[in-house]
Amino acid sequence: MKSVICLVILVMLAGCGGQLQQLAVETMENAQVALTSANAMGAQETAVTPLRTAEEMLTNAQNAMDAGDAEQAYRLALRAYLHARIATETAIAIREEGRVQEADEQLTASQQRVAEALQRLEAIKAELDALRKL
Repeated sequence: MKSVICLVILVMLAGCGGQLQQLAVETMENAQVALTSANAMGAQETAVTPLRTAEEMLTNAQNAMDAGDAEQAYRLALRAYLHARIATETAIAIREEGRVQEADEQLTASQQRVAEALQRLEAIKAELDALRKL
């Protein structure tokens, strides 16, 4: 009976190991996709540190997988994915901040033009009132 239980446990552990290895491979693929996305968003100029960290962790995950340590590969791949997402979101945030700054500058310039137009209008009204008094 003990041998049957041990055999069942061994089969379960072997099955879980295969699932963990598959999960690690899928997570490494997701991390690679996230790195590609981060680079497409310009993270190599704006979010260098998280991007480099993600690349290093993905390399370490691949090394762990090659060494047969699927659990470590999964953990490193997950961290690589998260750092790549941080790099992507940082790049997007910086790009959007630039757009906001441009819009703010345009708004300021428009407000200045409106103020100048109102001053000219007041001057014209004053001239018109002066002409009416004549």
